[in-house]
Amino acid sequence: MLTDSRQSAYIEYPEYYDHAHSQTHDIPFYLDYASESGSPILEMACGTGRLLLPLAHAGYRITGVDVSPGMLALCRQRVVQAGLQNRVSLVCGNMTNVNLQEKRFALAIVALRSFAHLLSHEDQLACLARLHVHLRSNGTLVIAVFALNHRVAAQNENGPFMVLKEFDLPDARRVVQSQRFVRYDPANQILYHEFRFAEFDRGGQPLRERTLPMTMRYTSRYELQLLLERVGFEVRDVFSDYDRRPHSGKHEIIMVARKAN
Repeated sequence: MLTDSRQSAYIEYPEYYDHAHSQTHDIPFYLDYASESGSPILEMACGTGRLLLPLAHAGYRITGVDVSPGMLALCRQRVVQAGLQNRVSLVCGNMTNVNLQEKRFALAIVALRSFAHLLSHEDQLACLARLHVHLRSNGTLVIAVFALNHRVAAQNENGPFMVLKEFDLPDARRVVQSQRFVRYDPANQILYHEFRFAEFDRGGQPLRERTLPMTMRYTSRYELQLLLERVGFEVRDVFSDYDRRPHSGKHEIIMVARKAN
């Protein structure tokens, strides 16, 4: 999920990522597009393999790109454990300038709001240009960002931390994850949050606490479409969720585009 154009709450702590982002509700959606497009598949910001592994298990050849060596190390370990090395290639690189040998991918994916961590138009266009270069003619791109919740943006700055979830790490450390809104920069469309991870031992005694930044750029529905069109994509569909409900201005902005000939 990572690019080196931002500070990430997870780039140094990949053990937190799987627990903080354990959702699976979007996987059938991407499997449907994989079935329609076929192999090979490119996933930018693949992280620890949350989506990459189910696609490989389903029989698709897939290349995953991520800027975090730690994320990729966990992903590679899981690929090997699953015996999927012949279907998966992993590349450590920035999705704004990565240059892969394969340039005829049938499907490219930027899932789980990863595109929102590109904080400038220049980085966004560079990423989309890389995707366009690596797709075959008529190849499909699926990209998901969040629709801005104006109530979130209107919160008081530097608000209190709110507990989101608790989870256990493999070594039995208990982690309490909290989040707070820091501020919204409307001129640059950037939301600033902080995540706090408080660790406890088996007896409930505190071990350490980390407060990590999360910075995301809000991109509107038509802004994203214009960015895609500028680098040579044609938008086919825009959804609000993974059940393919039409875009409503709420929840997600899931855009499906085709590389024009």
